[in-house]
Amino acid sequence: MTQSDLYAALRSFLAAVVPNTTKIVQGQANRVPMPTGPDVIVMQAVRRGQMATTVRDYSPDTLTMELSTGLNFQLDVYGPASAESAQKIVTAFRSPWGADQFKGAGVQPLYCEDPTQMPLVAGEQQYIQRWKIECVLHGSIDFGVPQQSADMLITTLTEI
Repeated sequence: MTQSDLYAALRSFLAAVVPNTTKIVQGQANRVPMPTGPDVIVMQAVRRGQMATTVRDYSPDTLTMELSTGLNFQLDVYGPASAESAQKIVTAFRSPWGADQFKGAGVQPLYCEDPTQMPLVAGEQQYIQRWKIECVLHGSIDFGVPQQSADMLITTLTEI
């Protein structure tokens, strides 16, 4: 599972919850202006937290490690309908329907904070409506590393 896979899964969920007129973009893109339009959602990964002890699986030449991980995303919802959109997102994320939307993506919704209003002052000294949501997906991240192993053991007896 890559970071772009996570963004794609979250974007698909958001597109199903909010109207088609809302733009959904990934945050922290260099040299890209703020999207224009009445309603915009900016997704940004903010943290990855370990939720359990690493599980190890050994094979002859590979050690596979699997880590249960909380994947935190911040959603900034902008525009005149941002309060309603934020409430829809939180409600859907916390529902069984929301869990169904992530099937096959390798992650599941874990929890979501209540929306918080975080007004933003634009360059023109005008307020822009913004609601912030932090939501957490759960996924198991696994990868393999090479390891040495022996497939034959030679022993000799030494009389003492």
